[in-house]
Amino acid sequence: MYPVNDYEYEDKEIKSVKPLERGDFTVTFTDGWSLYIENPPIKPKPGMMARLYGPGIGSPVRGVYLEGTEVYYRTEKEEEEHRKIQMYGRDAADWLFRWDDGQSVWSIEMGGIGPSYEQAIQVAAAEILRHLLYRGYDIVRWEDEESRRKDIDEIEAAAFIKNERITRLRLSGAQFGAALNLASILYKRGPVDIFTDPGMKDDRRIQISKNFPG
Repeated sequence: MYPVNDYEYEDKEIKSVKPLERGDFTVTFTDGWSLYIENPPIKPKPGMMARLYGPGIGSPVRGVYLEGTEVYYRTEKEEEEHRKIQMYGRDAADWLFRWDDGQSVWSIEMGGIGPSYEQAIQVAAAEILRHLLYRGYDIVRWEDEESRRKDIDEIEAAAFIKNERITRLRLSGAQFGAALNLASILYKRGPVDIFTDPGMKDDRRIQISKNFPG
């Protein structure tokens, strides 16, 4: 069944199909445009009709149906959220996974001194975030100074004694404080909320990777 009351679509005839790995396909339509389809429930074939939802050429396709069978579908609102997640990461754990995988991730400039100084902060922030996720800290309780100090002492011990990735950076106190602040924000709010916040200044948004250029 097609979605009800969604008229932003276009019907296209499939001209050719190229099978890819893992059951994925690239389909080319009779108008010359092509589309990658990930593991559809039915195998696309030349002559099939496909219904594509979205504004049209040059815009993301937010829904695909093959001969009336849903491959995937998102409303306009769901598509907007999907794009945010694709760009920034679903949550702190997804952000860290992308970092570990060597992908570029969005972050906040914390140092403002130079690339190496900044990279040290970002590396430390990723490792502190790893520890926060593993231990499952309740940051809300940090509003109580005694609870906050107790947790931070534990985090500092984990960072400076047990984590070689951090100890070899030889961080200053200011760098560690900046890294802890960044990791805490990512942990508490998540990347989508942070980087779509209207109050976030554009000149503080940066893209980073663990694979620092040498």
